[in-house]
Amino acid sequence: MMKNGRKFKNSLSGRLTVGVVIVSAIIFTLTCTVFIRMAANKVREEATKHAHSELSNTIHQIDAVLNAVEIAVENTAWLVPYRLASPDFMYSITERMLQNNEFICGAAVAFEPHYYASEGRYFSPYSYRDPNGEIKSKQLGNETYDYHYMDWYQIPKLLDEPYWSEPYYDDGGGEMMMTTYSKPLYDEYGNLYAIITADLSLEWLTELVGGIQAFERSYNLMVSRNASFIVHPDHNLILNETIYSSTYGEDDESLKKMQDDMVNCRAGQVLRDKEGGKFFVFYSPVETTCWSVAIVCPRSELYLGVKKLRSLLIFLGVIMLLLMMYLSYHGIRKVVAPVEDFSDVAKKIAHGEFDAELPKIQSQDELKDLHDSFEYLQQSLVRYIDELKSTTANKERIESELRIAQAIQMGMLPKSFPAFPDRDDIALAAKIVPAKEVGGDLYDFFIENDKLYFIVGDVSGKGIPASLVMAVTCRLFRSIASFHDKPEEIITSLNDSLSDGNESNMFCTAFLGILDLKTGRLDYCNAGHNAPLVIGSNGNVSAIPVEPNLPLGLFNGFPYQGQETKLEKGTMLYLFTDGVNEAEDMEMNQFGDDRLVSLLEKNAGAEPKEIVETTFAQVQLHADGANQSDDITVMCIKICQ
Repeated sequence: MMKNGRKFKNSLSGRLTVGVVIVSAIIFTLTCTVFIRMAANKVREEATKHAHSELSNTIHQIDAVLNAVEIAVENTAWLVPYRLASPDFMYSITERMLQNNEFICGAAVAFEPHYYASEGRYFSPYSYRDPNGEIKSKQLGNETYDYHYMDWYQIPKLLDEPYWSEPYYDDGGGEMMMTTYSKPLYDEYGNLYAIITADLSLEWLTELVGGIQAFERSYNLMVSRNASFIVHPDHNLILNETIYSSTYGEDDESLKKMQDDMVNCRAGQVLRDKEGGKFFVFYSPVETTCWSVAIVCPRSELYLGVKKLRSLLIFLGVIMLLLMMYLSYHGIRKVVAPVEDFSDVAKKIAHGEFDAELPKIQSQDELKDLHDSFEYLQQSLVRYIDELKSTTANKERIESELRIAQAIQMGMLPKSFPAFPDRDDIALAAKIVPAKEVGGDLYDFFIENDKLYFIVGDVSGKGIPASLVMAVTCRLFRSIASFHDKPEEIITSLNDSLSDGNESNMFCTAFLGILDLKTGRLDYCNAGHNAPLVIGSNGNVSAIPVEPNLPLGLFNGFPYQGQETKLEKGTMLYLFTDGVNEAEDMEMNQFGDDRLVSLLEKNAGAEPKEIVETTFAQVQLHADGANQSDDITVMCIKICQ
């Protein structure tokens, strides 16, 4: 045996075997180390993308429900002031909200104390769904349930704006955990007289968030803007604990960062050390309410596949080295060559060449297992790349279609200015900047028989649905205006056409005018739109008196009232949508009517095109980088001297 040992040590085959084994072991080890580290980084990167993708999909679903509730309230609130004389009609309004939106489990119009003398201190018509799904109504307020002191009533009243309440358990109304969207209502003098609300049960939210299965052993939670748990595997913590109280006494910078991000509506991820090991926490906010959804996953869960691959590679490496030593005298090169090939393939895969050709293995030993493992890895990576390419292609296609839709929509509007270069009695300029790729604002004009027909409008909502209504309205204006001399007749015909079959309850505010260019007489009709401003030749700015009327598309046969006024030579008529005066900066401060009037007074001597461009420049300056929240449209008409 000693002889054989000396022979192996001193023989060329022995030295080659030892040298090849050592070199192969080093190469294999380095390659596997690089590969494992890159694989670990890739796994973490993909896990992060997957977690945030799951969060994003969930948040989109939550936002869709919340936005649907907000739209339902906004599209119903305008009915209240028209029916104030009939207190009992308020029950019809609340029932209508439940009929039109399946997510709303309760709705109320809660009036100020003693608003109706006959009803006493408490009058809050409330409709809700009973356990059988039937819509029922009741009077919500009483001495034991004074809604005037509830958060959903007090906070929007104090903030003077719509508000999503913190989740709560409603003992006097819905008898469930819910959140309430509240919108304050004001009379013509600016006095608050009621709060209109929509209740949203959070049972669906618990199922939606709790149902996220991003990883095998992960769990999910959700906290409110005040850091209270809304969803948690431990139901005892829901509405009873916060992310601060549940971690009291822990001194961890990652925990502080996570808490700060979640209550300040920021997305992110942290690696936390806590009892039981290390955990990744991925979190992202719900923009509408600033609630935060989180996925908590053990670190070992993410790297389980990498650990198995590392163990497999180590095991196969040891076997390979033993086989190489055993077979050194009987074909060492035959054994070494495939290992070197696998090493090359591992490097190629580590550098992104996922379709690298694997060496052909005829045997059914450990090399075959190694081959199959690499092949499985390649197939998995190729599938992922193909899915990524498909997703990217779909995204580019949608973006291309939206760009085409924007070009088509803008092509429907007059955009060559000066609009009437062959006329010296009028100057006109207009401009639209949508908040999204396509929008719902509109303007149009034409001259017939020395009369300027013009319209400016704003469709409810934004995006593709609003753009379709905008396109229909523009085409109807051109078609209908040619057959009528009265603005109220054109508006009435537009309203009847738009309200016919309007199942989505979308509407359009509009101001339509007919200006006699010879006499300066302006016949006009307003449909729930902002009152235009008149810029006098002396620089004074004032609003045209308008009848509010109803927006277009709501009720067939509504009797619109026309009005008339006289515009002197040198006077300019300035029309705009609420995207101008309601434009917000980073701190949600609006541009405002006063700022707009001051702007027009300073530029009273300018031409219409300059005034239009100056308006957009000042609105953009005010926004100071804040995202545009609504379409912006301006039209300026000047009667020349």
